[in-house]
Amino acid sequence: MLDVLIKNGTLIDGTGSPAAPADIGISGDTIVEVAAPGRIAAEAAQTIDASGRVVTPGFIDLHTHSDASFLIDPLADSKLTQGVTLELFGNCGMSFCAPLIGMAKDQFDDRLSRSGDDLEATWTDFDGYLTALENAGSTINVATQVGHGTVRAAVLGMDPRAPTPEELDRMQQLVAESLDAGALGVSTGLWYAPGSYSLTDEVIAYTQPAADRGKLYSSHIRSEADDLCGLFPAHAEAIEIGRRTGARIQISHVKAVGPKFWGRGHELLEGMHRARQEGIDVAGDQYPYPWSSTGFSGAMFGRWALVGGREKTLERLADSDIRARIRQDTDYYINRNHDARGCVIASFPPDQSLEGRSLQDVADEWGVEP
Repeated sequence: MLDVLIKNGTLIDGTGSPAAPADIGISGDTIVEVAAPGRIAAEAAQTIDASGRVVTPGFIDLHTHSDASFLIDPLADSKLTQGVTLELFGNCGMSFCAPLIGMAKDQFDDRLSRSGDDLEATWTDFDGYLTALENAGSTINVATQVGHGTVRAAVLGMDPRAPTPEELDRMQQLVAESLDAGALGVSTGLWYAPGSYSLTDEVIAYTQPAADRGKLYSSHIRSEADDLCGLFPAHAEAIEIGRRTGARIQISHVKAVGPKFWGRGHELLEGMHRARQEGIDVAGDQYPYPWSSTGFSGAMFGRWALVGGREKTLERLADSDIRARIRQDTDYYINRNHDARGCVIASFPPDQSLEGRSLQDVADEWGVEP
């Protein structure tokens, strides 16, 4: 007796095999039989007619920022309705829920207050965070990484400098503790402050504990266009970290941003292919839509203007001379690939009426420049 029989669906099994009609028999939490339609003879407690529908394994959402989401809403309806059954967060160097030490705790509090979510952290380390996730429960499987930016903020704050040997040891200790507690790997956001303040040697040292444990290194690389170090050096750095440490490398994201780089994505793939031939375990991800989404500070501000954190940035904006310099950078980021009509506000909890509107639209209403 089967618990569930899914019949008459079109099966795409994830192996690369062609789609084909199939019935699927399930007992408990295990698929026990897959056969052509009408060929499963066993009775079932529940039968689902999947005619006209596709049946697949659950999707893995490899790149998300839902670190706090499952503590706030463990039902995860937005994921289930897309067929996602495993989500990996803690990406881009931002595991903003742990470890909560020093400025990392301040950033967590600021992020939650600005989002309007009511969540109080009762933990400081990764073990406590993962325990809180387990206690909250979830309708889907979740895994997380420990973020370089979060650990750096915990030890160095937002200082734009290399760590001392003692500070680097402390960073490695926090990483090792987090991995041993259950983090799946480490991540960097080298385009974002404070990750952008690091040198490659620091990132190698940060990654080594993950490599030693056979875990993942994922990186939002330093550049996807013509800013900071540039696209191709940024890709090369990610591969070099794999070469130096032996870690498994995930590049987030494999893309060539802006007209200068359009049509050159194949060069990135060729570099990854050569690295794999060398024995470096490197892969990458890309999202299936033509826009990106990130925070205003990461998208619009020069990294120098973010030194010291949010309050220091606000102080600089209050100084007319410094504001003029910030304005130059902001103007560049708004207009480098499109104009203010192409910059759309996705989320702004203090005034949700602005969501879905472009910078140009809001600026016109307020009588100001974008």
